Amino acid sequence: MTTSSAPRLVFLTALSCVFLGGGALWLGATEGAVTLWGFGAACLLQVPPALSLRQRILAGLGNSGLERERLTLRSVSFLLRLLALGMAMAAISALLGERAPRTSWVPLGLMVLAVGGLAFLWRSKLPTAGLHPALALDAKRTRTLFSLAVLLLVASLLGHWFPWADASAGLTMAAGLFLEGRTMGKGTTLAPAACGGGCGGCG
Repeated sequence: MTTSSAPRLVFLTALSCVFLGGGALWLGATEGAVTLWGFGAACLLQVPPALSLRQRILAGLGNSGLERERLTLRSVSFLLRLLALGMAMAAISALLGERAPRTSWVPLGLMVLAVGGLAFLWRSKLPTAGLHPALALDAKRTRTLFSLAVLLLVASLLGHWFPWADASAGLTMAAGLFLEGRTMGKGTTLAPAACGGGCGGCG
């Protein structure tokens, strides 16, 4: 198994996150749905790590670009945890104030597309995940986005009958994003590749 398909998959992930993130963020702000704007922001935050990883893959997954990837992951890790705290506060406020988003069927098409697209990306990345720790972490991030998309789809459906569904799912999503931020932070401690070993050695 080689990493020849990895750059295309990572770039496709970045494009998908821009499209899905922008759409969900706009719909979330329009409808006042915590899960929508939270998912949208989480998607957009995955774009810098994807682009940084793509450059490193093209350089052979050696030490070239490792420090840039560490800095990117560290920054996004902090922003994800900050987003999680903001989502939790907004969700709790919505539950206490008994406020519900203005639910519509518009986000469902986007969510079905998100679930299908992210599932495809995640499954496509699994064969190369065992070749390098950076690829394994990238596959895990895609799996997390897929799980959040499934949660958002369920919350969007339930929101038509249960006003508290969005805020409750928002709390769950916030917890998942906080844990993902911690995991991403640990990725900044990846050791440099040994010269002549791994996928490219010392770049």
